[in-house]
Amino acid sequence: MRRLPRAPHLPHRVPAQGRWLVQGPVRVPEAEQRRVEVGQLDACVGRVGLVGELGVERLVRFVGFGGLVRLGLVRLGRLVGLVGLVRLVRLGWFVRLVRLVGLVRLVRLVLLGLVVVVGGLVVGGIVVLARLVDVRREGCMSLGQIIDGKAVAARVRAEVATAAAALRGRGIAPTLAVVLVGDDQASASYVRSKTKAAREAHVDVRDHKLPATTTQAELIALVAELSRDPIVDGILVQLPLPRGLDEEAVLAAIDPAKDVDGLLPTSLGQLAQGKPTFIPCTPKGCLRLLREANTPIEGARAVVLGRSKLVGKPMALLLANANATVTMCHSRTRDLAGEVRRADIVIAAIGKPELVRGDWIAEGATVIDVGTNRVEGRAHLVGDVEFAAAVARARAITPVPGGVGPMTIAGLLENTVEAAARRRG
Repeated sequence: MRRLPRAPHLPHRVPAQGRWLVQGPVRVPEAEQRRVEVGQLDACVGRVGLVGELGVERLVRFVGFGGLVRLGLVRLGRLVGLVGLVRLVRLGWFVRLVRLVGLVRLVRLVLLGLVVVVGGLVVGGIVVLARLVDVRREGCMSLGQIIDGKAVAARVRAEVATAAAALRGRGIAPTLAVVLVGDDQASASYVRSKTKAAREAHVDVRDHKLPATTTQAELIALVAELSRDPIVDGILVQLPLPRGLDEEAVLAAIDPAKDVDGLLPTSLGQLAQGKPTFIPCTPKGCLRLLREANTPIEGARAVVLGRSKLVGKPMALLLANANATVTMCHSRTRDLAGEVRRADIVIAAIGKPELVRGDWIAEGATVIDVGTNRVEGRAHLVGDVEFAAAVARARAITPVPGGVGPMTIAGLLENTVEAAARRRG
């Protein structure tokens, strides 16, 4: 029996009618190839071997389309993937392919391929677009934005004036009662500012100025009378009170429906439950400033310095209700600088001038400075944050003065109009 020499790189042999035929690109004459049965090739070499050794084009010429289908060697998707649709048409195999597998199946495959390609392009486009948005946002984020509390407060007061005018059109005049005890100049100046802003916002004001000698019983009696007065919508007792007067007892005499300062246990409890009736004025203003500065709150790491019931505690509750991750710091906090450096939002309300150093502020953080401190030798007020150094690192920061202060008054007026609408609207 005569044998053909074996190609060193093609180890497979196929017996054909008493002869040995070696698979290979040159060694097997075409006449001999036609005598080989497709099944024998498949059994001896294997489907993968056939495709790998001969190539699709030579395999088609060797066994024909019918042989490929009988072998199950090349399904439609595999054939198109190996050769390509354009190449199938160029080689003249397309018509044969349609006869063998059917036009419907061929169209289905082409459509499926288009869907996959288009889907991939859409997903890729979305990913690229999202990245471009992130890059643009990062590129557009500038540092050192000064949050103008006066301008924001003016907008709030304009909103309040519109709401108050609407109530007056229905015969309801929002009314705020202000109680000032003693002759503290800072408190008197603050009350004058509140009275002026209230009247500009179409809110009536009833001023009650009492001497420093007023007894606690007299003060409580006045507050109780105002609570019963149906015309009065909100009551503000200016703090701090002179020595000898119990602030807690005086505030407890205020009707919770008129607690426009938001300091009663009822108001704070409702805030803690996430269902506030009155939000304390300063924290309310701080939250508005954060939003005006387009500060992302949800998911942000927020640090509140101070735990007073006037600012610190209600501010922490407000931020938690807005889905921030809140840390409340105070005089016993061990690593205050470290806590501040990790914060995306810093609310400083601790009452110590420039306690928060500028290099504590994380680059890109938003800083709301509630502090108003007088420092000997300086002509203007100083905040709790070292402003000059912090402004270079913060994305946005409030100045002192001109930041939070005007927002406190605006929040008071907003609460008063809301109280009038709730009680009499």
